[in-house]
Amino acid sequence: MCRIGIDVGSTYTKYCVMDESGAIVDLLSERTPIRQKEYFSAKQEKLSQRYGDACIVSCGYGKRNVPGFKNINELTALARGVFYSEPESDVVLDIGGQDTKVILQSDGQLKRFFLNDRCAAGSGAFLANTAALLETEFEKIDLTDAKCPKTRLSSVCAVFAQSEIVELIAENTPAEEIIKAVIWQILVQAKALLGKIGSSSVLLSGGLTRIPGIGQYAQRALECECRVPENGNFLSAIGCALCAADQM
Repeated sequence: MCRIGIDVGSTYTKYCVMDESGAIVDLLSERTPIRQKEYFSAKQEKLSQRYGDACIVSCGYGKRNVPGFKNINELTALARGVFYSEPESDVVLDIGGQDTKVILQSDGQLKRFFLNDRCAAGSGAFLANTAALLETEFEKIDLTDAKCPKTRLSSVCAVFAQSEIVELIAENTPAEEIIKAVIWQILVQAKALLGKIGSSSVLLSGGLTRIPGIGQYAQRALECECRVPENGNFLSAIGCALCAADQM
């Protein structure tokens, strides 16, 4: 029997399928659906047809809408996933669609965590909204060899920052420069969270890890070593699959 971890995020839902030996068989991602109970009931049937009987553990905003063995805290799942993928990394910065969090893990156990104050300007939603305003696809954002942005946003509130962005557009500021400024602002706000732990090295996780060059760019903004794991967007889903293996 395989194990399936499901991380129901605010924007994307991630799946990790593990075999009986604990090896990752598949990693899948899709837009988080509406009418989730209906959707995930149907999804469970499709997963069963593809992978056979499975023990399912879920986490995230919509975890209670997923039929399965149990649901767990997202931070607990993230700690497990990090230790599985990057065992030497103890401090993790996760930038999600609705919040930013810093966790400290040891041997896959969550030791400490800090969350932002749910300000949209410190989350991935700020970047998504800006990209939509600029008619820029997320998949086309590339920070490879990007320097510190010449343009800086002064507001820590998403509402006021949005006004700044409208002004930048009116001044014919290139879309690429505005995107860089937004990502820089998200990272600068995350820096305050990292200061509560005081580490000189951090592992990045979450949707922003899909952006080419994000590691070096974050390193400049956060002023510390930043590492980007191969499957940084799936760490919580991987942690859920590991918890499913425990139940087996």
